[in-house]
Amino acid sequence: MKNPITLVVIDPQVDFVSGSLAVSSAHEAMSYLAQWGLEHIEEIESVVFTSDQHPFDHCSFTSQGGVWPSHCVRYTEGAAITPELLPLVHEVYRRHIPFCMVEKATTPERDSYSAFPESVPPAIERAQEIVLAGIAGNYCVLQSLQDLIRHGYTSRITLLSAGIAHIDDGTTLRQFIATQPRLRTC
Repeated sequence: MKNPITLVVIDPQVDFVSGSLAVSSAHEAMSYLAQWGLEHIEEIESVVFTSDQHPFDHCSFTSQGGVWPSHCVRYTEGAAITPELLPLVHEVYRRHIPFCMVEKATTPERDSYSAFPESVPPAIERAQEIVLAGIAGNYCVLQSLQDLIRHGYTSRITLLSAGIAHIDDGTTLRQFIATQPRLRTC
């Protein structure tokens, strides 16, 4: 990477790695991301994490007529950042690298796969280079990516492929990437 990096990590949460909605490759993807982040820490100028922070009666839960098991309920262990990323988070804080958390799907009646449906945080607005990773490639990563593109950030985005876990085999995200010639992957 030539420019300072804004690292954007979509939903790196316990429930998506080892909890009620675990994605099979999430542990490996988050471990890779942590190592990559530590190796590139000198290039990182800011970090944005997103997280589901659902109420206990969220509309996406099967108990409420939705399609997903209860997951990432606010104030539970499942909603916490996955331990694989804690060494990276600690180093970010130790170096005083600006860090922000974007919470989504916080009300019972509204679900949101994208973290950026209406706007982006200032760290992304100022970003010269956005490195995007997270969980799950065919849902929240994809829809957040689509909204970043809609907001005009296409030429700044690099997808960190090994740092993305998918519920499917990665086909959905790959097919979308194929339609976006200005997107970069590494």
